[in-house]
Amino acid sequence: MHASSMENMKRCISSYLLTSPINEREDVTILDIGGRDVNGSYADLFRDPKFHYKGVDIEDAEGVSIVLDDPYKLPVPDGSVDLVVSGQMLEHCEFFWLTFMEMMRVLKDDGFLFLIAPSGGPIHQYPVDCYRFYPDAYRALAKYADCYAVDVWHDNRGPWNDLVGVFSKTDYQQQYRPVIFAEEMKDVSRLVGEKPEKSDLSEATSGVAPYLDTLELLHQRMKPKNYLEIGVWTGSSLALAECPAVGVDPSPTKKAARGPQSRVVRMGSDDFFAQGDDEILQGTIDFAFIDGMHLFEYAMRDFMHIEKYANPQTIVVIDDIFPNHEDQAKRERVTSSWTGDIWKLHQILKRFRPDLILVPIDTSPTGLLLVLGLDSKSKVLWEKYNPIVDTHIPKHPPTDGVIQRHGAISPNGEIFSEILDLVEEARQMNVPIRRHRPKIKNLLS
Repeated sequence: MHASSMENMKRCISSYLLTSPINEREDVTILDIGGRDVNGSYADLFRDPKFHYKGVDIEDAEGVSIVLDDPYKLPVPDGSVDLVVSGQMLEHCEFFWLTFMEMMRVLKDDGFLFLIAPSGGPIHQYPVDCYRFYPDAYRALAKYADCYAVDVWHDNRGPWNDLVGVFSKTDYQQQYRPVIFAEEMKDVSRLVGEKPEKSDLSEATSGVAPYLDTLELLHQRMKPKNYLEIGVWTGSSLALAECPAVGVDPSPTKKAARGPQSRVVRMGSDDFFAQGDDEILQGTIDFAFIDGMHLFEYAMRDFMHIEKYANPQTIVVIDDIFPNHEDQAKRERVTSSWTGDIWKLHQILKRFRPDLILVPIDTSPTGLLLVLGLDSKSKVLWEKYNPIVDTHIPKHPPTDGVIQRHGAISPNGEIFSEILDLVEEARQMNVPIRRHRPKIKNLLS
C-alpha cells in the first residue's frame, strides 16, 4: 500500500463517508475488493467497532475474509453494502468493467464506492498488469454502469499518479467538506494536555536565539507582499506579519494572536490546498512558514504545494529540523519538546533537490531551515513522492550530526546577515534568488 493511496482513501472517507448519513448508522458494512494486506491495508482506516470490514480477493491471504470462486461475482446480495472500497486492484483485473458492475450491484442506493487505480508507474504483475486509468475512464465507467461519478481527481504524486473516484447510485454532488480524523488529532503537536511530563535530558533544548526573533527579522527585512503559515496554534508567529496573511490550522487556540491583516483558516493543510480556492492561492506566495504536523511527509507535502505557488523570490521557513534528543524525533510523541521526524525533510531536500538553497539556522528550541531558490515548475518531489516516503518512513533515529546541529549558522552572526543581504538585493531587483546560489553556498561552506 503506497503512501498516496492511503492518503487519498483518507480523503474519500473524510470528505464523503464521515459527512454522510451512513456514518450515523450503528452498523456499517464495508467491502474491500482486492483487500489483501500488501504492506498495509485500508482496514487500518476503519477501526471504529461500527465498521464491519471484509476484505475480498481471489485467494486466501492476510486481510482476506471472502475468497472468490469467480473473480467477477461477489457472493453478496444486491444493495446490501454501505461502502465499497478498492485500491490498486483495477489495473490487475482483465475485465475490470465487469467487476465495476458487481461493485455497484451490491452497493446500497445511498452508499459509496471509493475507487483508486494508477494512471502511471512500472509494470507490476499480480498476476497480470493490464491497464492504467485517466479521469475520462472513470466517467465512462459511471455511464456504462448507469451510476454517478460524484467526484474524480487525479493525483500528480508519482510513480503511480493515483486516479481517485467516488461513485454512487444517488445523483448528488456533495460539497467537499473534510473532517479531521481522530487519529490525526493525536498527532497534532501542540494539543493542550497532550504533552508528556518529563524532566530528563530528553527534554533538552538549545539554540542561539528564539525562532520567533528570526522570523520577526525576516518579516522586517524582506517586507513580504503576503504570508502563509501552516500551523497556527497560539498565533505568536502569525502575529508577526504586517502584510496580508493566512494561517492554516485545524485546531488553533480560541484566542490565537493575529497580525493586522491576517486571518485563520480552520482546516488541515492538505484540504486547504486540495480546495485551492483561497485568495492567497490565486497568485504567488511570497513568504511561507511550515510548522504543522510533526511528521516529515506532511511537511513535505506542505512544501510541495507551496512551491507550486512560488515565485523566484519566495522565502520558505521550516520549523523543527533539529531535535535535541532522539526521543524528541520519534513519530509518536513521548516528550514535551517534540519535533517529530521533520529533520528527515532537511535530508530529503538536500538529496533530491540540490538546486535549492538550504540554510539551517541555530534557533531555539528546535532550529529552522530557510529554503530559497524555489522552482514552481519542479516535479521532482511529486514524481518521487511514494518512493521517498516508503524509504524514509522507517523509524530510524537522527544522526549525531543532526542532534549536534552540524552546519547550522547563528541567526545573529555575520554569515546569516550577508545571506539576508543577498536575498534582499534579489527581491528588490526582482531577480531570482537562485542567482546568488554560488555566493550563498560559499558563505555556508
